[in-house]
Amino acid sequence: MSDDNILEDWLPGTKNYRIRSGVMTGISGIYTLFVLVTLAMFVIVARNKRSGLEKRSAKLVLIQALGCYLAGVDGLVTAALNNWACFAKLWLFNLGFMLSLSAMFARAFHLLVVYKVHELTSALSARDPQQMIEELGSGVVRLADPSIPKIVVHSSLISGTGIDGMAEKDGMGHTQSLTEDSQALGSKAASNAQARIQLLQQLHKYRRLLPYATDRMLIIFILISTLFTVILSLVINITNKQFSLRPLETVCSFFWGFLPVTAIIIVYFFLVFPVILWRVWRNRDAYGIRSDLIICDTVGIVILVVTLVWVNALQETQQIWPGLSFVWVYALFIHISSVFVPLLNAIRHNKSAARDAKQHTQYFDKPDLNPAALPMQPMNARPPVNRRADFKRMLDTPVEYQQFRTFAVSCFSSELTTFIEEYQVLKAETLAILCPQTQNRPSTSASSTANGSPKVPQLSDSAARHVTFAPSVNVAPCLLDNATLDTGDHLQPTTSITVSILDTLASADPKFCQDGADKTMFPSQLFDKLKAIYWDYIDPSSYTSVNATPLVVRHIAENMHTNHYTITMLDELKEEVLFMLYSDVYTRFVRK
Repeated sequence: MSDDNILEDWLPGTKNYRIRSGVMTGISGIYTLFVLVTLAMFVIVARNKRSGLEKRSAKLVLIQALGCYLAGVDGLVTAALNNWACFAKLWLFNLGFMLSLSAMFARAFHLLVVYKVHELTSALSARDPQQMIEELGSGVVRLADPSIPKIVVHSSLISGTGIDGMAEKDGMGHTQSLTEDSQALGSKAASNAQARIQLLQQLHKYRRLLPYATDRMLIIFILISTLFTVILSLVINITNKQFSLRPLETVCSFFWGFLPVTAIIIVYFFLVFPVILWRVWRNRDAYGIRSDLIICDTVGIVILVVTLVWVNALQETQQIWPGLSFVWVYALFIHISSVFVPLLNAIRHNKSAARDAKQHTQYFDKPDLNPAALPMQPMNARPPVNRRADFKRMLDTPVEYQQFRTFAVSCFSSELTTFIEEYQVLKAETLAILCPQTQNRPSTSASSTANGSPKVPQLSDSAARHVTFAPSVNVAPCLLDNATLDTGDHLQPTTSITVSILDTLASADPKFCQDGADKTMFPSQLFDKLKAIYWDYIDPSSYTSVNATPLVVRHIAENMHTNHYTITMLDELKEEVLFMLYSDVYTRFVRK
């Protein structure tokens, strides 16, 4: 557009032009300062792994923010100067949108894959108390595929022998004929086993995608998109005189020069993002990533339509206020949603977690942590104590714990809940092997002490034997309810997850109260399970590692390498996992 076609009141040097330039220059400075400060704070806060920003794919968010800033600056400068270098408009527009959209797509892909892995892993590790009782009574075997998380199916039910057939084959003295109840139980368990196999197949598919959902691979994808954009922009610079680098042109048509990238934008806004939103819509959204997608798509579509209409249909209005300036509104909304709001939430969350950690450094299953035994405290100190007690109660309440573990999936923290479930099973198996005398003890003998000490598990011989046959069964922290099988096997609850394996053994057998009991070794039958726990949850290279401190990981690794499997080797890690759940996931869970 030449100066002859510009409205006289808006020619460069006029009062209107100077006012608009001054306002937009000031907005540009404020916007730049806002972006720089928030990004710097975002990087600093994201270094705290408990903030939750890292699980929002912080590196991808930074790339996305850079792209939004380039696109926003393009709109602001165009509004301030009206006619300026066309090639600069093109490059900022192309690079800005391709960086922001490819980064948003990468985050969405990461969200979809990682969430599904956590969701399926959590579903496979879940155990309804009654279902667990049935499995303990009927016998279980492990699936053969070692690349799939540890899951079990009923060997007796798949083979059709039923509970009594399995008991007879194992020589446990259960020689009763197959009843209608056991047949119904077998049919139900076989159906559950088939459903779990289907979940395993889905999990295997998504686990194969995990290597492509890492920050490294997604950044490579963004770099490839950027390289394509650079090549495309250079081709336009060479083939289109309006966007040539020499001679420098300031008169350019928005539509034709920006058409290639505009077409890509349309594909993202009208096809790619709606499909992704449809796929993730039902997912819980503890970190707000889904909100970023919604804002990006809805605001992007509106701004795209307004800009195209403004530039191509409203010629006189375009002279007063350039349509490309609306791109800045898109960039601002995305930055606020993806960077500013998460940053504020992370700062608030970190302050809450730090306050809890400072006030309650000794927070799990000590006698002085029983709320009834706590001394009177100021009113402003009571709520954290109550919340800590609520957290412990939630862990031991199956229904509430299932809600919590589902929420942990949305926080990408299902590895924390599955680890404590594995720890609970390890505790039950260790008790069954090292304290066999407790298996025949009457259930009335397992009473709680006055200070709130937890009950000791009471397992029948047959149930205990099946526990050792199925070392990989995952259960909720409250392992079993007070329930019985029709066969007469009496099962009592295991101790709370906050109680260590050593303390559980000490409650069952006085010899474990003696000095040096903490040097007791795990039974050799459980060595394979310990190795599986290490490779799944402790080894830093595992996709499901619990992100423990290096000192704890190194201590456990040294024990593993020297085959020094003491019954206390996982206790420190268990405490860290509980603290992560309490200070991070549970804080978000209560807030939600």
